[in-house]
Amino acid sequence: MTFPAIEKLKSLQSKHQLEVERVAFPSSKSFFKVVLKSKGGTWPLHLHDEYGDFTTTNQLLCIDLVLRTLEDYKDADDYLIWCQQYGLNPSKWLDYFKALALVYLEIESIIGPLEPAISSYDYQLRAGSYAYLLRL
Repeated sequence: MTFPAIEKLKSLQSKHQLEVERVAFPSSKSFFKVVLKSKGGTWPLHLHDEYGDFTTTNQLLCIDLVLRTLEDYKDADDYLIWCQQYGLNPSKWLDYFKALALVYLEIESIIGPLEPAISSYDYQLRAGSYAYLLRL
C-alpha cells in the first residue's frame, strides 16, 4: 500500500538528507530535545511527542513529528498559548520560544514549507497513513 504522505516524507528525507536524533532524556516523555540534521544545517529543537511514538529507528516518523512540532509553533497565537499547549512552565521557555523564530525560518529556507506530511486527522486517530508510518 502506498500513501502520498509517506512518499512526501521519503522525498523530503532523501532530498535534504534529514535525520533526527534524540540528545536528551528528560523527565518529560512527551517534550524532549532532539537535533534535526540536514545537508544544509543542524538545529537543536524540542520535540512534542504526544503519544510516545518517537524512535530513531523510524526516521520518517521522527521527521513528521518535527514538522508537526514546528507547525504547532507557527500556529500558536502567542507564547502563553504555546506553553499551555505543551504543559510548560512559562517562566522557563521564553528564550527558546524567541530563538525558535529564527530556527524556523532557517529550516524553512532550506527544506521548504514546514507542514506535516500526514493529516492531523490520521495522526490523532492513529489511522490511515499515520498507522502505516508507525509500522515502518
